[in-house]
Amino acid sequence: MPRSSLLLSAAVLLLVAGCVPSAARDLDPAPQPAGNALSPQCPTVSERPVVSADLVNQVVARADLPGWQAADIGASARLADGRLVWVFGDTVRSAGTEPRIVANSMLLSAGTCITQLVTPDGGPVVPDVTEGEVRWPMSVVVLPPRPELARAGVRDVVVVLCGRTDRGDGGPFDFEFRGTSAAVFVVGDNGVPQLREIVEVTPDSGDLTQVNWGAAATVQDDWFYVYGTRLTGRPGEFGRQLFVARVPVGTPSDRSTWRFWDGRTWQPDQARATPVLGAVGGVSQTLSVDQVDGEWVAVSKRDGDISDFVYTWTAPAPTGPWTPRRALESPAGFDTGELTYAPLAHPEVALTSGRLLVSVSRNTTDLGRLLADPEVGRPLFAEIDRP
Repeated sequence: MPRSSLLLSAAVLLLVAGCVPSAARDLDPAPQPAGNALSPQCPTVSERPVVSADLVNQVVARADLPGWQAADIGASARLADGRLVWVFGDTVRSAGTEPRIVANSMLLSAGTCITQLVTPDGGPVVPDVTEGEVRWPMSVVVLPPRPELARAGVRDVVVVLCGRTDRGDGGPFDFEFRGTSAAVFVVGDNGVPQLREIVEVTPDSGDLTQVNWGAAATVQDDWFYVYGTRLTGRPGEFGRQLFVARVPVGTPSDRSTWRFWDGRTWQPDQARATPVLGAVGGVSQTLSVDQVDGEWVAVSKRDGDISDFVYTWTAPAPTGPWTPRRALESPAGFDTGELTYAPLAHPEVALTSGRLLVSVSRNTTDLGRLLADPEVGRPLFAEIDRP
């Protein structure tokens, strides 16, 4: 988080042309060593609570976990047992916990109880590629297990979509997206996510205008929808184009089943994919897209994270057409050093108001302040009208 994920590229379990063969192999259903643990233990919650953004902020403010003091992103999804899984980018940990900062973390919540996923080596839940190249989570989906995995006791398959990112040598924005990875966790009877596999989906590329597939992802009925964003590189265009692909939920690793929207139909050629939203007035690099009350809803800053406002876009279909509406003031903070970016919706959390819960990542350009007072780097939750 000290190096803000403001320009972070997304990654997804997406088999595009030129992917490495290992991306297509199926998961081995054989049991793996259960190395991860949850701390502390949360009681089972039989009913999903109805809450408010104020209550969520209070719960986050009270969080005092050694492995999670502050972090950005915070994409969420609901497990089969009702718990929520949250994945974060750069994470500040308690003084005395080493390393003090890791590239990613995972929390699970049950009601107002929050627990952290702890790895055997005390490092990030998705290991770094190298000392200087990390995997920054961007979004998460929960898929049902295949029959053979279910027979082995797997209840959920959690796919964390990451960007392999070179941290650079200094400065909050000195980093470079290098490629696409997907970390696959399985959740068994003990309820603890265990890392099963990391799929390096795309080769390294420094192309700043590539489509970053996986900027958002969601599951609806039998389809796994994958959104990508693209920075055009044209002067004055700070927003990003938005693209969409889909694949049957049961075959996400089968390249032959992927289909890309070309403006008229779903077809198999990624090169023919066309944007469903333009760069002018477009989205941030990372966003959320969900189906809410029968409509498709995207949440992002309009014209990218340099903007001072969170917007919603609504559409009757995953392909659009998209109608924008201003939803929330959120100053970018370049003039103050107090950054806000990467707003995400959490429709799986019911609010007493009936509104929509969103989170906004926060950060400061002052690393010393962040380490001394990590609360300045915790996501802020708010309520917006349902589109």
